[in-house]
Parts: sequence; structure tokens; C-alpha cells
Amino acid sequence: MKNEIHLKTASLAAAILAVVMTVLGLGMTALPANAAALTDAEVTLRTESVVSSQWDKVDLTCEWSVPDNSQPGDTFSIQLPPELRWFGVTSFDLQNPDGQTVATATANDSGLVVFTLTDFVAEHPLNVGGTCSFSTQYSVDPGDGETKELSFTVGSSVVRVPVVVEPCTSECGPSIPTSAGKAMWWVDPAQTVLESIFYMPPMPSGTNDVVVTDTPAAGMEIDCSQVTPRVGRVLNDDGNIAEPYDNERYPVILDCTPQRLTATWTGLPRGEHAELYVVTRVTDTALDVYENSGTVSIAGQETPVGAQTRRSSGSGTGNGTPTPSATPTATATPSPSATPTPTPTPTPTLTETPTPTPSPSTATATATPTPTPSPSTTTAAPSASPEPTSSTTSPVLVVPTEIPSEPVAEKPVAEEPTEALATTGARGTAFVFVAAALLAVGSLLAFVGARWSGRRSH
Repeated sequence: MKNEIHLKTASLAAAILAVVMTVLGLGMTALPANAAALTDAEVTLRTESVVSSQWDKVDLTCEWSVPDNSQPGDTFSIQLPPELRWFGVTSFDLQNPDGQTVATATANDSGLVVFTLTDFVAEHPLNVGGTCSFSTQYSVDPGDGETKELSFTVGSSVVRVPVVVEPCTSECGPSIPTSAGKAMWWVDPAQTVLESIFYMPPMPSGTNDVVVTDTPAAGMEIDCSQVTPRVGRVLNDDGNIAEPYDNERYPVILDCTPQRLTATWTGLPRGEHAELYVVTRVTDTALDVYENSGTVSIAGQETPVGAQTRRSSGSGTGNGTPTPSATPTATATPSPSATPTPTPTPTPTLTETPTPTPSPSTATATATPTPTPSPSTTTAAPSASPEPTSSTTSPVLVVPTEIPSEPVAEKPVAEEPTEALATTGARGTAFVFVAAALLAVGSLLAFVGARWSGRRSH
């Protein structure tokens, strides 16, 4: 009875262990190779932009390369310096001339740009590299005119890029507009929100009615909750209306929908300034250019105005070289020089022997008097009888006891890999085989237990 219990317990344990090993093996076969951060990737950066004031755009270009045999999913990164903030779309592809994506780039709010290699490098593991270009904004006051170095962190190294700072030297004070106009710019680095301003010259008459209309083009909608009218006589350093405002003295009437805005002032006095700020939101992110048009009417004189803003986007290129295919070697058909010399079993040949009469037990030619085969000879053949060198010797035909076999070319031995391969989950197959073996053991133990139980019951 105890043996029966032990056999059942052992078979149950073996079956459970087999199931566990099978699950582990199948799980490991599905594990991909581990991605790595390529700290030794090479990146060079440069810019030709000139900075004059805060929020000026700084366009950058780069050249990049990664070590040979880098794997899909491997990454390298560029960290922007604190003087710059990312400006434009937050992701873009780096493609080869055939349109295949070699790597993708993604930027976050902190200015970290991560480049991730695609499956392209699995078939093109050599000479992987390319270019990139993207836009940033100079986020601090540049100060006095000079060349400044910006420090970018690339992997484990620092890349320093000089940028030219040229402050304004003429007409730098507030400019008073002489005609109506419109300007528009991006509000956020991701370029999803635009803001525009309608500006006007000082009111020309003693009393002036002003009507402003704004009509965004396709791909944009007016945010009616963010329309800001201003009236006043004081201008700031940028030439815009500053406090104290006269908004309460001359209130505006707004009529706003996502597709059209109308702002109306009545009775603005001579010398008064009026402005209108309008926020629009992007509804179609696929456009490269966004346009906003409208009109400004002052004392019955209407002026068409408009603004256009382009989307700043990143781009890049990449390419790689496939691994050269192995050149077939001539191992299958051995060359004459590679044919082994049949010294152990020489072919029949006429040789000279210093003994006039051969010994009856002689089965092979003596190594010393036997001529060495020529390197170009592939199969040995009997040679002509040589002239005797001595009058006391005579040629003797020595016949070997065994028929020589043709030489067999040795198969090349595969070299052991010198580098560790990436983890691909191939070990899971071994787990499956072990699990199958354990399952078989458990079944055998269960069968023996059943037979033992049957005998005991009788």
C-alpha cells in the first residue's frame, strides 16, 4: 500500500513538473532579444541660426551612426540643453531612399529625443547611419551679442554646438503700426494651438467705428473662449498695447463661431489704439501650412489682412549595408595541391632497391629509395623503369598487399562564435523536451502504480 502511494505521488509530481517546464519553455520561446541603449553611437550637430531675442527659432541638423550589428529596438538619444526647447512635431521617421524606415525619433517635453532602430537593421546590420533635422526655440533671454556654446548630451558624451547671438541694433524700440495688419504664431511646442493678433494704427478721426473679422482656413477652428480685445494709448517695448487699458470705456461687441469672428468698437477717439488677440486650434495636423485671413474696417475704410504659419517638423535619413553573403570555397572538389600524399599506402611503382633480391616479407616500398610524388600529381601512376645506378643492382617490382583508396577531403570544422548572441528565446525548446521527458516518466510511474495496485488487490 505504501509503495502504491509513493508511486502515485511521484507520478503526480512528475506530471506537474512537466506542465510547469512546458509553460516556461513556451514562454521563453516568445521572448524577444533585449534592446540596448547605444551609448557609443556617434552624433554630430550643427546650426546656422542666429539668435536675437527670446523664443527665436534655432534649426539644427545632425549626422548619426551606430555600431555594426546593432539590433532592432536599440536606441540612442540627444538631450537638448536648457537654453532650447523642442519645437514641432514630437515624432518623425528616418527613411532610406526607398522609403524604408531605418529609425524613428520621438521627443518629450523635457527635450529628450530618442532614436529607435527598426527591423531594417536586422537585414542591413553594417554601416547604419544617416542624417536628421529638427527645430527648437531659444527659451531664454540671449543677452549681449556673442557666440555661445550649447551643450547637448548624446549618450555618455557631450556635444558642444556654437550659436551666434546678434541683438537688435536698429529700430529696436516699440514700432507704431501705420496700417492694419495681422500676425500669427505657434503657442505650444507641439504646434497644436495658434494665436494671432490684429493690429491697427492710431485712430485717425475724432470718432471711429472699428469692425474686425477673422476667418480661419481649413484645418483650424476659433476658440471663442480665448478672444482678447484691447484698447489703450500706452505701448510696451514690443509695440503692443499696455496697461492702463481703456477696455471698459470702449467695450467691444463679439460675435463668434468656430469658423468666423466679428469684433465691433464704436466711437474710438483720435489717437486710441485697438488690438484683437484670437486663439485658433488645429483640427487637421497633416497640413504643413496654416492660413488665417480677415478684414479690418476703420471709419468705413476696409483693409484685407492675413497671416500664414508653417509647421516646423523633424525629418531625417538613414541607411545600412547587408551582411556580405559567404563566398563558396573549393572544399567540395579538392585542388591538386590540397590532395594528401598517399604515403601510408603507396601505389605500385618501380623502385630501386639496394638488395639484389627482395625480401619475401616486403609489402611496401622503402621510404628512402621511393621517389616523392610531384605536388601537381592527383593520382599516382606507375613510373617508367629508372636506369640502374649500379651494376650490382637490378630493378625490382614491389606490389603492395592492399589496394590504395582515393583520398577523402576533410570537411571544414565550423568555428565557434566569439561573441555572445542576443537572447532570442531559443532555450525554450530545451524546456519543452525536458517537460516531455518528465511527462513520460510520470506516465510510466502512474502505469507501474496501477499494475502494483492490481496485484495487491488480488
